[in-house]
Amino acid sequence: MLTGILINLFERDLSKLEEEIAAYESGAGIWLVPPGIKNSAGTLCLHLCGNLQHFVGAVLGQTGYIRNRELEFSDRDVPTEDLLVLISATRRIILTVIAGLSAEDLESLYPEKVFSGTMSTGHFLVHLSTHLNYHLGQINYHRRLTQS
Repeated sequence: MLTGILINLFERDLSKLEEEIAAYESGAGIWLVPPGIKNSAGTLCLHLCGNLQHFVGAVLGQTGYIRNRELEFSDRDVPTEDLLVLISATRRIILTVIAGLSAEDLESLYPEKVFSGTMSTGHFLVHLSTHLNYHLGQINYHRRLTQS
């Protein structure tokens, strides 16, 4: 049951991420960092995709993805189309991996130490979903702020 809920949440929110990025009037707007804002929408998009591809794709799905977290926060001016391709690839990987998880997998400990301790894979996937949603809200705010 949790697998179905997680698939629904990740599908919904990754689709919304794709819509938000596509809604920018210009590719340059994605990379604006107005006063009082720490990260551009492009930076947050790269971070979300890297985060999910690592914690779900590489760790749980054995995809071989190698994360470069520093580049997620330093890369600039990635074209909109490239971001959309990245989101689509991330969604495909995340949904495939989660669909392959059993109830036992979700109850077992997540294979990597996260934060300051251990937690179940199901708990960590819920955390990743809320992390995605948190940054998705920031991207929506950024888009509305920079296009007003």
